[in-house]
Amino acid sequence: MVHKSISISVIAAVVVAGILTLSVLAAISLTKQAFARAPPMTLSLGVSPFGGKVGSAGTLHTDLYGVLRSEGLGIGGATIHITGIGEGKQITVTTNEFGGYSTSADLAPGTHAIQAYFPGDSTHTSVSGWETVTVTS
Repeated sequence: MVHKSISISVIAAVVVAGILTLSVLAAISLTKQAFARAPPMTLSLGVSPFGGKVGSAGTLHTDLYGVLRSEGLGIGGATIHITGIGEGKQITVTTNEFGGYSTSADLAPGTHAIQAYFPGDSTHTSVSGWETVTVTS
């Protein structure tokens, strides 16, 4: 009888140890997955001038610029899509080695919701930046 209770105690201890080991392995796996996520991204968008009246050409010439960053560091060679600069118009630019980009657009009268968008790549998530510019005639 004593032999059976010792056997049951040993089996119970082995089962508990196995469950604890699996729990630790699962926790380690979840921790690695949490740290394996893509780093946070930021994409700035600046517009100059930030609005105004059209010139003699019937548009307002604006400079568009910004920086794409991951964990504070610029991402070079990334493609940025800029929309909202006119019906059906889109500009595509590539960031420099510091993550910066710049271009220009001639905006017609109206309110323009300009978006700079980075679609993401194999190591970075997508991100966008917005500015609203009002051009009067």
